[in-house]
Amino acid sequence: MKSTILKIVVSIIVVSLAAILTYQLRESNLASTDGSVQIIIVDDNGNIVFDQNVIYMKDDNFFDVLNRQFDLTCATSNYGTDDSCTYDFSGFAYQGKVLLGIKGDGFTVQTDWSNSFLKFETYGEDDYHLATQGVSNIEFSNHDKIRISYASVLEGLS
Repeated sequence: MKSTILKIVVSIIVVSLAAILTYQLRESNLASTDGSVQIIIVDDNGNIVFDQNVIYMKDDNFFDVLNRQFDLTCATSNYGTDDSCTYDFSGFAYQGKVLLGIKGDGFTVQTDWSNSFLKFETYGEDDYHLATQGVSNIEFSNHDKIRISYASVLEGLS
């Protein structure tokens, strides 16, 4: 009898921890207040084509901020282009969009996912650091800097 109760208690604890871990990994990093974030966009030639502060609103995620300011091209389930950005990738530890292209006044930065992609970097500790989340889940707050750069898949390989 005691071993059955112990098994039930351990099972409940394991399931609870798994649920908490899954929730934490899928956190959407929504803005807690209104504010602005500096967005820098670098094209395939290494030129800065956009460098401005962009307004965001409470409960926006970073994709929402970009979608309001720019014309975006996202990926479909097979990484084709989707100008409507309706497809959401969903998995154990991720839910959100995959951004393939961004277009603003006077510039277009477009990737194809096979040979190139958009690299997202956040500024902190006097330098840019590669974001560890996708565009829908990048953590940001008022006055942060985020750089979006065209990157080749072969970049860094010799």
